[in-house]
Amino acid sequence: EMINKCPEIKDVTKEEIEKNINILKVIECSERQIKNILLSNPTYLVRMEKDIINLVKKLKELGFDCLNILFDSNPYILNKDSFEIENYVKERIEEGEILEDIIDELDSNPYMFNEI
Repeated sequence: EMINKCPEIKDVTKEEIEKNINILKVIECSERQIKNILLSNPTYLVRMEKDIINLVKKLKELGFDCLNILFDSNPYILNKDSFEIENYVKERIEEGEILEDIIDELDSNPYMFNEI
């Protein structure tokens, strides 16, 4: 099923897959959360490790605390790049919104990330 959704998985090494899974463990995803994330979004396994790390750093920098819950709620956030999140937040701030309000809104409604 995962290979049907993302055939590129066949080209990824076991070590690369393990590194991406370990990132989820570092942010305290449970085994159940990891399973849910990977089954919902197998594309995560083909992402570059540095891109995922940059995304995690950006989200933490912006003030997201429980990334394990956020990613479990919407695994497709993990397909975003850090600059996409940064540009989205910057645009909303330029429109007069407050950073904390933007983060609260995204945190309480993770599917808003799909609009980014």
